[in-house]
Amino acid sequence: MTILLSPDAVAARAPVARGGLALLAQSLRADLAPLLEAGEPWFPPEKARLTRIGGRCPTHGVLLDFDPWQPKAHRCSVCGTTYSEDEHYRWWIMNYQLWLAERAVHAATLHVLTGDAPCGVLAQDILRGYASRYVQYPNRDNVLGPTRPFFSTYLESIWLLQLTVALDLLEARGGRHALGEEVRERLVRPSAAIIASYDEGMSNRQVYNNAALAAAGALLGDEALVSRAIDGPSGLASHLTQSLLADGTWYEGENYHLFAHRGLWYGVTIAEALGYPLAAEGRRRFAEGFATPFATALPDFTFPSRRDSQYRVSLRQWRMAESCELGVARGDDDRLGAALAELYRLGIPEGETGRARSTAEAERNLPPVQLSRASLGWKSLLFARAALPPLGGKVPASVQLAGQGLAVLRRDQARAYVALDYGESGGGHGHPDRLNLWLVVGNARILEDVGTGSYVDPTLHWYRSTLAHNAPLADGRSQWRVSGALTAYDERGESGLVAAQATIAPGVVVERTVVAMSNYVVDEVRWRADRVVTFDLPYHVDAELASGGRWRTTALAGGRGLEDGFDFVSASEYVAGTPGLSFEAQLGEVPVRAWVYSDTPHEWWRCVAPGPPGEARRRFLLLRTRGRAGVLRTVWNWTGEVTSCVFERQHAVVHFGAWARHVHGRDEGRWRVTFEAGGTASTIDFVASPDAASQHAHDRRGRGATSGATTARRTRPTGRQTPAVRRTCA
Repeated sequence: MTILLSPDAVAARAPVARGGLALLAQSLRADLAPLLEAGEPWFPPEKARLTRIGGRCPTHGVLLDFDPWQPKAHRCSVCGTTYSEDEHYRWWIMNYQLWLAERAVHAATLHVLTGDAPCGVLAQDILRGYASRYVQYPNRDNVLGPTRPFFSTYLESIWLLQLTVALDLLEARGGRHALGEEVRERLVRPSAAIIASYDEGMSNRQVYNNAALAAAGALLGDEALVSRAIDGPSGLASHLTQSLLADGTWYEGENYHLFAHRGLWYGVTIAEALGYPLAAEGRRRFAEGFATPFATALPDFTFPSRRDSQYRVSLRQWRMAESCELGVARGDDDRLGAALAELYRLGIPEGETGRARSTAEAERNLPPVQLSRASLGWKSLLFARAALPPLGGKVPASVQLAGQGLAVLRRDQARAYVALDYGESGGGHGHPDRLNLWLVVGNARILEDVGTGSYVDPTLHWYRSTLAHNAPLADGRSQWRVSGALTAYDERGESGLVAAQATIAPGVVVERTVVAMSNYVVDEVRWRADRVVTFDLPYHVDAELASGGRWRTTALAGGRGLEDGFDFVSASEYVAGTPGLSFEAQLGEVPVRAWVYSDTPHEWWRCVAPGPPGEARRRFLLLRTRGRAGVLRTVWNWTGEVTSCVFERQHAVVHFGAWARHVHGRDEGRWRVTFEAGGTASTIDFVASPDAASQHAHDRRGRGATSGATTARRTRPTGRQTPAVRRTCA
């Protein structure tokens, strides 16, 4: 059996490696030079271990640099301090084992495609070394499932996947041999048994368990194992049609999409090589998944740090380019061509891509550097086209990802980015942040989501609270873990609207409508509850009062749950809400002004809480009101062209000097914008839902959900009380 490519297909790639992709082959060979010169590879005698401090700078909280040649010296890229504690060494082992296994694939690929004999010897040495040592690593002190070399099963799966591919490639050139039998019996078979004993369902980690089991089954001739990995209840086929949403995105968000889709590539490629049929819908979603990470890219070409994502990660990484190349290898796609045009765009600072220190599919994100096809990895050498079609760049357009539940409205040649995150809750890696608002202008992140820091740091609970987002909450408690529903989306050039609703707490329904114009945004939040509640709406921007009011210091009351977030708040102060209140901030070169309105008595709070992971604490704003229903409106401008805003009960009037204004208002299922200037007027009517927040998702007589209502998929345990938050400013 074969894993990725048949021997004939491997042989057909040799001219490509010596021709169109020769520079890539040479670059990969240069990465291997230090290991080839070092002689027999070194194998750690200890297993990897996860601890609270291991692998991170205790001062800055960032991951320590990984250097495969420095097991006892681990440097912080921020402060330059080098650490040598055993906890850091045990974390380093995880990276090293993955790095070394991936080097086996690099070496085997170069050997089979270019006839490089030393690379063939290196790949064999790595396989032989692991086969002789595997059972010596104890299957204990684990975190997520059984494993010998690591602390989590999925890491062993990634590792085993590299080694099985390396062996398969060697045998594609030289046939089966004694080393292959030793690796099968002493490494592949026992490792596959451990992996098979721990099924993680629809998790992104199970993607790699499946891929490793399919690869192992192919090497062992175990068709039952292959069938389970592909067609089992939590196998590849199920992931393609259930965990990948209809728009091709992984349900846990961008960060996990990138990780999971790389694993799905292994699974799909193995299934195709073995002749296993996959459903057309699953294949369609998989194909879409190559392009979707670029659909929501921010103006600085980072991906949104939603849910359990790392903060501000650039898409300009060699792995992203390789994913695009693998997508193009499967068929033409203008979106991937545009992404590659940007990824390979000249004028980016030169620097280290990180490929020489890459740890297989357990990515380490680095600052953006200049990329080319010579920056790609071993998969490209085996699968990428010998020459790319013409790459046409284009300005990113607005997008609505219906499966993910994320709408992005772009303005000013994509320099301005407005997004409403409303839909899929994201499972275990999701955050209770439905109806979260984004506003980014160039490099100025006015309103954003900062993702998540370390899983072993207490601030994880802050980042997983509603309070840490620009999203509504009731009675001081984080939202239910629910998915929201789109109620309207209408985009017309430089004017557009998106609206969605969610049941954020028992009996509390909220609808958020965002209207993005060429140089300002109108944000309306309508909420209704079946009782009197305290309603909070955070805005994570450090802004000053631009008109009226004086801050008074007092404590901000809120829920005491581990992930309600209020225990992380300090230096809180408030000011009573009054008509005409506005805020201003200067973010780099971008002047920000916000005019605010509430139809209920309210107060504004300014507090300090953790900032983005690895950065200092920072201030944010919060509007608090109390009642059964209310309407909140905010107008955001970032160009200085809006001179004032006047709010009426049903309208928001945006003024541009004395002679021009825009009037926004909702009326019977539509949102009307009237443009008035120089004695003339014109209108745009957007399709918008009726006052959805005035309709309960479920009435007390059990008639079921109203049209467009939210489905609560993952709620808190029945009977948990959500007590009102006492007002602390008399």
